[in-house]
This record gives sequence, C-alpha cells and structure tokens, in this order.
Amino acid sequence: MPERLKNLFYSIMGRGTWRQVVRMNVSLILSGIVATVIHLDEPVWALITSVIVITQSRLTQTLSTGREQIVGTLIGAAAGMSAIALEQYTSLSVGMVFWVMLMPLAVLVALRPKMRVAIVTLMVVLLFPATGEPFSRPLQRIASIMTGVVVSFAVSFFVLRGEARREVLGNAASLLRRLSDLLSGALHNHPDHDALATIDTMCRSLLQDMNDGVQEAEVEHPSSLAKHDPLVLRLPGLLRRIRSDAIFIARAGTEGETAHTGDILAHERDMLVDVLGQMAARCDRLAATRRGHTLPDDDMRPLLDRLEQQDGEHWTPVMRFAIGLLHADMRLAVRNIWSDGRTDDGPFPLDGHPLVAEAGFEPEGKAASVPMPEGRGHPSS
Repeated sequence: MPERLKNLFYSIMGRGTWRQVVRMNVSLILSGIVATVIHLDEPVWALITSVIVITQSRLTQTLSTGREQIVGTLIGAAAGMSAIALEQYTSLSVGMVFWVMLMPLAVLVALRPKMRVAIVTLMVVLLFPATGEPFSRPLQRIASIMTGVVVSFAVSFFVLRGEARREVLGNAASLLRRLSDLLSGALHNHPDHDALATIDTMCRSLLQDMNDGVQEAEVEHPSSLAKHDPLVLRLPGLLRRIRSDAIFIARAGTEGETAHTGDILAHERDMLVDVLGQMAARCDRLAATRRGHTLPDDDMRPLLDRLEQQDGEHWTPVMRFAIGLLHADMRLAVRNIWSDGRTDDGPFPLDGHPLVAEAGFEPEGKAASVPMPEGRGHPSS
C-alpha cells in the first residue's frame, strides 16, 4: 500500500495536478473575498461559477469556458428578467412563465450545446426563492456569476500557470521515442501489425497534445510566438512529417518489403533509433531550460552526416524511396531542433508532402497502400 501511495504521489506531482489544486483553492478564496467586498448578498454563486471555470486544465479551455459562461449568463439573465417582468405585469404563474422562456433557450442549446449555462442562469434567477424587490436579487445573482468568471480568469493567468513551451517540448520528446519504437518494430523481417498500430495510436495522441500546447503558447504569447519561440510553432509539423514517413515504412514492412534485406535492416534500425533518441534527449534538455537560453550545437553535424548516408543497394525501390524521405525529414527536424527553430529550413505545408498527413494503420485486412505523390515520382525498379 505505501508503494502504491508513493506512485500516486509521484504521478500527481509529475502531471502538475498539484498546480490545479492550488489554483482552484485560490480561485474559491478570492471569489469569496471579492463577492464579500462588493457586498453581494449571495456570494455562493460566485464560488460555484469559479469552480466550473477553473477546473479546466488549459488556459485556452479556461478562456473558452469563461466566454461561454459570460455569454450564456447574459442570455439567461435576459430571459430571467423578461420572465420576472411577465410574472409581475401579467396573470401568468411562475411555472408558466418559466416554460415560456425555457422553450427558446432549449432551441438555442440544441443548436449550441455550450450555451446550456443560459438555462441554468434562468433557473437561478427565476426559480430560487428570493426576498425584496423583484429585480434586485436576480441582478445580485448575475453579478455573483460574473464575479466568479472574472476571478477565475485572473487566477488562470497569474497563479502557477503551466508553461506551454515546456509541455510542447516534453510531448515532442515522448513522440520521438514512440516513433523510435515504431521504426524499430517496422524494420524487421516480419513486423507485427497490431503492435505497430498500438504505437501509432500513442503517436496520434501525442501529436494532438502538441497541437493543443501550441494553441496554449499562442494565447500566452500572442503575436510573438513565431518571433521569440519558433521551434514550438514548427515542431508539430516537423514531427507529423516524420510520423507520416514512419507509417509509410511500417506499412511497406507489413506488406513484405523488408523480408529479404538482411544485415542492412538492422544497421538502419539501430541508426534511426539512436538518432531519434538523441533528438528526444535534446527536446528534454530544451524543456528544462528557459526560453531564449541557447544550448551548444556541437553534436548536430555528426547526426546530419549519419542521416546523409543511405546504404540502399539492398533495399527494394519502395523502401529506398521511403527511407530517403524519412532521412530528409529527420535532417530538417534536426536542424530546427538544434537551432531552436531559428533556421530558414522550415517545414513546408503538409499538402506538399508526398505522404498523407493523417495516414495511419487501418484494422488488419483493410490496410490501404499510401498513395504516391503527383510530381514526386514513383519508385521505379
């Protein structure tokens, strides 16, 4: 039991869960303090709203959730105030007025599910018991909700905000190691299709995490990311290209293209695993440094020299073509990673790449060959 608790503790610390716990508590405390200072009668609604908004782990998600909370609250508040006016100046009961106002909001939520907070606001404004002037208490509740949103925004920006750059580089290192596993498994005489498909699923997930991290970084540094941290902006595209090449090689391997290549297969496999491992280690070191801090690039030239070499006389034409593409894209990635993206060698758009950007393994028996590019030429015998 102590060992399991220790592993859980390390997992929480490693994933930054403790940051989220601290931010949630800070958001709750500040929401309560602000609601009390501005003399809101029902500060509990500020606390509830702050929990809903701050539970998002990413800044982009917090902004999106907060924006939905604000828009939905305003729509629900307008519906609630209209309902109170109908109740006051007509003979309709509260229940009847509620259903009249609920219908258009239900249509809105059916079209825009993220606006469901509008219905919650209508219920809070109209159905919860209130004393005093008909319109004063609903306005207090709306102010409480807006207070929770604003405080959550502030906490998300200023309290223990995770650095998206570090996250992108860490995921890049993990992705490079998974690509190493993928190529290591593919460059065998008889590759295991199911094992390769499992690794590719992890690669897809890591690529998505990288894209999310880049969006987060663009929010953290609007209009300056390309200038001050170009590597973070380029990495997803660079590694997506390498993954596409690796998928092509893996498919070719599962269709028998590596069955008779002998020792050259092991030599190529060992070289790629070593180079990808060094690229992953470089990303880890970059993640551990501050933005703008330059690492020495003494070991870049030997990697490029190794990738320039291709003992292709024993490869089939398809494998010679695929390995050549992989080497070229890995050289491009190495130059970018070792220069922090400050190089003229940037990834051209994926639609210009000879392999499909989102290529992947299909269930066995349904695998389709990767289409060759127009204008790049098919491998010839």
